[in-house]
Amino acid sequence: MALAMLDLVTHEEAPPRSPAVHLAGARTLTYADLTGLVGGAERSLRHDGKALVLCAGDRDLPTLLVYLAALRLGHTVAFLPATAEVLSAYQPEFVVPAPGAGEGLADLGYRPGEHSIGGTQVFRRRAAGPADDIFAHTALLLATSGTTGSPKAVRLSYDGLADNTAAVIRALGITSAERAPTTLPITHAYGLSVLNTHLLAGASIVLSDRSPLSLAMWDHLTRAGATSFSAVPTTYAAFGPAHVNLLGRTEIRTMTQSGARLGDELTMRLARMMEHRRGRFFAMYGQTEAVSRISCLDPADLPGRLGSVGVAVPGGTITIGPVRPHDRAAPGEGAVHYRGPGVMLGYATGRADLRRGAEVDLLDTGDLGYLRDGYLYLTGRTKRIVKVLGVRTSLDDLERMVERPDHPSAVICGDDDVVYLFGAGDAAVHEQQRRQLAEALGVPSRHVVLRPVDHLPRTPGGKVDYRTLAAVVDTREVGQWN
Repeated sequence: MALAMLDLVTHEEAPPRSPAVHLAGARTLTYADLTGLVGGAERSLRHDGKALVLCAGDRDLPTLLVYLAALRLGHTVAFLPATAEVLSAYQPEFVVPAPGAGEGLADLGYRPGEHSIGGTQVFRRRAAGPADDIFAHTALLLATSGTTGSPKAVRLSYDGLADNTAAVIRALGITSAERAPTTLPITHAYGLSVLNTHLLAGASIVLSDRSPLSLAMWDHLTRAGATSFSAVPTTYAAFGPAHVNLLGRTEIRTMTQSGARLGDELTMRLARMMEHRRGRFFAMYGQTEAVSRISCLDPADLPGRLGSVGVAVPGGTITIGPVRPHDRAAPGEGAVHYRGPGVMLGYATGRADLRRGAEVDLLDTGDLGYLRDGYLYLTGRTKRIVKVLGVRTSLDDLERMVERPDHPSAVICGDDDVVYLFGAGDAAVHEQQRRQLAEALGVPSRHVVLRPVDHLPRTPGGKVDYRTLAAVVDTREVGQWN
């Protein structure tokens, strides 16, 4: 079977003289410059057959060059941490640590290669691995939002990567005139999609590893003439008057959101802000298991479709499957299924799994929702349906019921028929929420317990980290996470 590959650097949409990457310090790489640097990276990644290339960096030039070179060579890129556990599980042929890192790799069976890429040393595995043990069409291994640091990863194909990237370009109308800053980790599906779509469209990226809320990032994207901005809900929720003023100095005309649910009030605030700038705000929905984005809400559909995450990206189909109902289920609510560009090959936990080909046709997203005229409305996660005193209820629905934009809260359920409300705002407001939850559930007040915290723990994708909350639900040491 011939190796698949993807060229995001030299294609008909990317004229050699066009800008490709805007670096800090006002330095710009054209597509011709980028092609030369990627060619050098390819020489460092030459291998007899298909190789696994583990990239431990993020939003830096060496990581970008390695990623683009590996795709052109037909290798598989793993955006996973270079820990002993991960390296033992996957035995990658190449390891490219984060800039300035790399200590300890020699003890784990890796030696420095002859060349560096963008000043970062490339390490090769000393022991020879089995030949042709990676499925020819495997392009990426990405951690899911709940498995960061674990060897479990999503296997994504070259066809899926290319098709989903093209679908998102069509959904957002991305042209070669766009300039997108790397406001999200490129080691995760959403941030990587921003990179892929703009390079495949012949547009350019503003490469920075700064926080999307930092003055340094805004200074860089302003100087580079960025035209778009992508972020998760926690970033948008932290947008203050200073950021609105900074936005006014930029050329940004497109904003996108994905990663977690965005409240209706904040959605409309952002939509009106962009409309005032004669721009567009896109609410989106996606999963790593579908390469990136599954649906997109056209700005013209607001406010009429407020609360929806839109329709399936071009080529995709969303259906609703049956599930056991809960007491607050919406009409037509069920399991959200997706078939279309980008559906994963399957999961992996180690090297042996990389031999396997496609094992998934219809993706069960694990989300609950319903369709109205083809528009998807999400209502929660199937694993967040619990029983409280014998009544099945959705914890996500309870969260929405007491939602306050300026008072972050999260709801989990213990093993003792007790619902726990974690609140990171005014204690008096959260006490009102607690009583509202008890009334809605129809349970004695003692079955809803308030746990005040300094802030809610978040996953790298910006979602509430319910695992961390569950782990501390029986202790008093809450709010101490980073």
